[in-house]
Amino acid sequence: MSVNQKDHMDYAVELDIAVKPTTPVPNLGAEYGYYVGAGNPLFSVGGGVLRTALKHVLHKYHARKGYYVVETPIIARTTLYELTGHLKFYKENMFLLNIEGDEYAIKPMNCPFHVLIFMNLLQKYSSKVKLPFKIFETGTVHRYEIAGALRGLLRVRAFTQDDAHLFSPEEHVEASLMEVFEMMKDVYEKLFYIPVTSETVKLRLSLSDKSKIGEEFMGEPEMWEFAEEKLFKVAEEVKRKYGIEFFAEEGEAAFYGPKLDVVVYEEGGKEWQIGTAQFDFNLPKRFKLHELIKETHGLDANLYMIHRALLGSLERFLGIYLEMFKGRLPFSLAPLQVLVIEITTGNEEVDKKIKELSSKVVNSLKENEIRVASLTSTKTHLSRDVRKVESTVKPPLILYIGGREAEESAVVARPYDHNKRRREQMKLKADEVLKVIEEMERGVVELAGAPVRVPADPSYMV
Repeated sequence: MSVNQKDHMDYAVELDIAVKPTTPVPNLGAEYGYYVGAGNPLFSVGGGVLRTALKHVLHKYHARKGYYVVETPIIARTTLYELTGHLKFYKENMFLLNIEGDEYAIKPMNCPFHVLIFMNLLQKYSSKVKLPFKIFETGTVHRYEIAGALRGLLRVRAFTQDDAHLFSPEEHVEASLMEVFEMMKDVYEKLFYIPVTSETVKLRLSLSDKSKIGEEFMGEPEMWEFAEEKLFKVAEEVKRKYGIEFFAEEGEAAFYGPKLDVVVYEEGGKEWQIGTAQFDFNLPKRFKLHELIKETHGLDANLYMIHRALLGSLERFLGIYLEMFKGRLPFSLAPLQVLVIEITTGNEEVDKKIKELSSKVVNSLKENEIRVASLTSTKTHLSRDVRKVESTVKPPLILYIGGREAEESAVVARPYDHNKRRREQMKLKADEVLKVIEEMERGVVELAGAPVRVPADPSYMV
C-alpha cells in the first residue's frame, strides 16, 4: 500500500463507522485501543446506523425465505462446549470465565445454541416441525487471535456473524444448497452491487482426502461421498445457470465436513472469500440428532447439518467492501444518505429563497426517515467543498440548490450509481426527490419487502 492510499479503516473513520484504536482519547493520555482492547472494534454512531440497517435487511430477508430468526446468549457453561468437542480442540481460542465456581465461556460460535433450539422444538412439537429446518442469527462471537494477526475490521476477536444452520434430510440437501447460493447472489447484487458473474466470482470446494476419512476426517465414508457429490452438483448447476466456474481442493475440508466458498475477485486480481456453506458431521452425532429425528419424524436416513453465512462476519465483510468500493456505501447503509448543497449568490433575497427551498427539502426527507444534512457553499468554493465531501463522507445522493433552482422549486440531483461507479445527473422538481431515493432503495425492497430506514441526524458529519 502506498503512503497516500487509504485502507478500510481510513474509510471507516471518514464515514464515522468505527473509531481507529490508535487515536488518542482527549485528555486521558492513552489511545482508544488501550481501553477497549485489541481486536474489539468500537463502532461509532454512523456504524451503529449501518449495522442496525444491515441487520434489519438480513433479518427480514431470511424470515421471508423461511428461516426462523433467533438470538442466543453471549456466554454459556463450558459443559456445552465439552459436549460439542470445542473445549478439547478449540480451548486456546476461547475466553473462559469462572462464575460462582462454574466455568463459563464467552460464545465462540452460535451453532450449539441453534442445535439446542432445534432439539427443544422437536421435543415439544415433534413432526409438526417441518424439515428442512432453517434457523438464522446475527450473533456476536468472541475468539482469541494473537495480537500480531489482528488487522482493522478484517481480523478481530469480537465479530458478528450472519449465521444460519440448516437441518435437512438427504432428499432436500441439493435444493437447500442451491437456495443458499441464490440467496448469496441476491444479497451481493441487490444490496451491495457486487456482480455475481463469471468475471467476478468463483466457487471453491474444500474436500476430504478420501484415504484419511476416519482418521483426519471424522464420519462415515458414505456421508462424505454424499455431501461432496451434492456440492459438485450444485457447483455444476451454478456453472450451467450463470457461467460461474468452480475449482476443488482435496484435503482442504474441515475435519467435520466439506464446504463450498464464494470467492470474489477485484479488478486488480485481489481475491476475497466471503460466503460459505459448510457440512457438519460432528454436531449431529454429539447431540444425538439422528436418534431424535428418527423418533419425531421416523427418518431412517441421515439428517445433514449445514452451517451457512452469506457475508461471513459483518466486520470482515464491511472491511472488504470499504476497500473494494473505496468507501462508497449503498444508499440504505450509508450513515449520511443525502447531502443538500446550497449554492449561495451573495444576493440576500435570492439566498433567502435558496435557504427556504433547502429547508423544505431537508424537512421532507427527515419526515420520511432519510438521513440528510445540508451544506452552504458558493460558486467560488463549490468545487473545493464537493471534493472534500467526495473524499470523506461520500453521500450516495447529492442535491444542489442554486438561484435558478430556487426560482423553479427544483434541484439538481446527482445519485451515485454503484454499477457504473460514477454519479448520474438530473434536474427534477423538489417534490420528486423521493422517487429517486425509492429507485436507490429498490434492491433492498426486493430483499426485505419494504424500505429499511433508520432515522438519525448526520449533520455533524459536514
